[in-house]
Amino acid sequence: MANGARLRGTSATVLIVSIILALLAASYLIHTLRATAPFASPVDTFVGSLGLLFPGIFALWRRSRPQPPQTPPAREEWLAPLARAERDRLRADLRGRGVEVACIAVPWEPAPELADDRVTQAYGPPGTGRVDRLRQELWTGRRPARVVICGPAGSGKSITLHLLAEELLASATSGQTVDGPVPVVLSLAGWNARQPLYPWLIGQIADRYPAVVGPESGVEAQDLTRALLHDGVLVPFLDGFDEVTGPERAALLRALNQTLGAGLSIALASREEQLREAVTAAGAVRGSVAVRLGPLEPQHLATFLADSRTPNRPAWLPLLDAMRAGTAPWARDAFATPLMLWLGLQVYGGNAAGPAELADPSRFPSAQDVERHLLASLIPAVFDPLNNGLQTGQRWTARRALRLLRFLAEQRGDGGIRWWTLYRRAQWQLALVYGLVLTALAVGFSALSQAAGTAVVAGALWGTACGAAFSMAYVVTRAEEYRNRSAVPGGFRSDLGGPIVVSRVVRLLPVVTAAGVATQLFAGLLFAPLDWPDLWALLGQGTVLSVVAGLCGGFAAGTLLERVRTLDVNLAPANATGPLELLRRDSKVTAAFALCLALATALVTWIAWSLNLEGAPPGAFLAGAAATAAVVGPGLFTAWPAFRAAHVWYVVSDRLPLRFSDFMTTVQSAGVLREEGITYHFRHALLRASLRTGSR
Repeated sequence: MANGARLRGTSATVLIVSIILALLAASYLIHTLRATAPFASPVDTFVGSLGLLFPGIFALWRRSRPQPPQTPPAREEWLAPLARAERDRLRADLRGRGVEVACIAVPWEPAPELADDRVTQAYGPPGTGRVDRLRQELWTGRRPARVVICGPAGSGKSITLHLLAEELLASATSGQTVDGPVPVVLSLAGWNARQPLYPWLIGQIADRYPAVVGPESGVEAQDLTRALLHDGVLVPFLDGFDEVTGPERAALLRALNQTLGAGLSIALASREEQLREAVTAAGAVRGSVAVRLGPLEPQHLATFLADSRTPNRPAWLPLLDAMRAGTAPWARDAFATPLMLWLGLQVYGGNAAGPAELADPSRFPSAQDVERHLLASLIPAVFDPLNNGLQTGQRWTARRALRLLRFLAEQRGDGGIRWWTLYRRAQWQLALVYGLVLTALAVGFSALSQAAGTAVVAGALWGTACGAAFSMAYVVTRAEEYRNRSAVPGGFRSDLGGPIVVSRVVRLLPVVTAAGVATQLFAGLLFAPLDWPDLWALLGQGTVLSVVAGLCGGFAAGTLLERVRTLDVNLAPANATGPLELLRRDSKVTAAFALCLALATALVTWIAWSLNLEGAPPGAFLAGAAATAAVVGPGLFTAWPAFRAAHVWYVVSDRLPLRFSDFMTTVQSAGVLREEGITYHFRHALLRASLRTGSR
């Protein structure tokens, strides 16, 4: 079956290429034969346009034909890989937090006022315990299990959620097949009430594991929705409820309660204050029990230090004695959460001053002073050249690293750090840079060859038209697959839509126009074979043909080839795609798209020239137009060009490092950032807030 499909695809491609070549040859003969010269122009236009449009026509015709049903993979084929991939991810995350060495046994107590009254009355409130034993206390004996975890900032809610999910996955994946529900920990940051909740969650899963349940996998959205929403096979573990904007938290609870069936489980983590407000407005999660994480005591810290591999454990003993004796109550209050304990271990993990200095009341009169000191000292400690163990080529000064991280912390929204949106804070600078570079190239090439200078402006216009048309056609065909639920939307490419393409065109056209005007003033756009009417006809006809070529390519990519895996850049052969892998793959897509644009623009240039002038276009004009279109056009579809242009600007203004990938990897390995699917997040909202406010 696969070989037959491959042969049919190859035959169709050969057929299309042959027909296009035949039509182009016919167009050329019609134009050159003396008998057909009087009506060559209209016939050429028709034949040339038909040749470019033929793949799109063939693609639409093929879509209209009944297609043989494709058998999606059975649930067992993707559920077990998904469970193993999520288990491995959680274990790696817990190792990064130091939990694989020793778990901070955060105590918890029942919070019946935030739970469903009916469950509390039927089962009684849960008892007390430790977060590493939450499964034994709450997840057994209750079907469905619905747990709400709350506590103050930094109290260990995320770690508790991760530990519970990891334990469930460890037991579910102990055999050859999955035995039990599969929890998937998802961040709610970035959700808003305009998005249907469960389709959005499915998109988050597809982003994280594109090869397992994304478009490349062949898993249908209906099956994923059924597993998550109807059968309870997938269990959403939702973190960051408090990161949803205020009025939308109540809407989120309503959306959860409207879709929670009798057999569905769920886990939710949130700060207590924000959860309490939402419960008051919309009611508790139906069928849930709620627990509140309590503060750590000095004994918890002592036990953790004894069980862990802290290199300077003796340095903590004086502070521990002071906390136990009650002579350092501010330090005791500050180290009441796992976040502050982690910060303390990072700040005092090397050869710096010992943690005993925190017992000095003159320097730290309150717990808030201790917390501010730890937050401000994290980046200098991480990038201390004496302690960090980084390679020489991957070191940044603490001052510079702090400035770079502050820029990342200031990015808008709470949906994480997305490299493909970093350009949005420098749009007018990018437009200025694009305009200056394009003008300089056009004027500079005009000094060498007037044909090449004119071609730079023409190629920029045609590349913009072709890239925009390709993007729109591709978006339309892919959106139809999403509407038909035959593919799971995933990755940043699924966000590409008409408004985004139009906004990119609106930003590029003034740049191209300004470059053309400037080039005409300084060097002139005309050369020997052209006069103004011919130039306008050439530019207009080339633009029309570029739009036709782009539509043809977009429809072919989205329809004829059905699923173009290389264009949906979020699709990776591994089980997960990280932000830097996404960046690397998008650069490859940009290169492939640039090559296609160069070939299409060369063809467009040849046809447009033949329709308006005698003979073939000058080589300088043909090469200049194709090269410029290859540079300008990909930015209408891929994100890599805009990111790299913005990256150059940010490097010059010292807001991002030249070695962006190395820096992000270093900061992630230090625990300051963490990966969540294809985005980066700061380890905790308090750390991001501290960087935003510039506290030191």
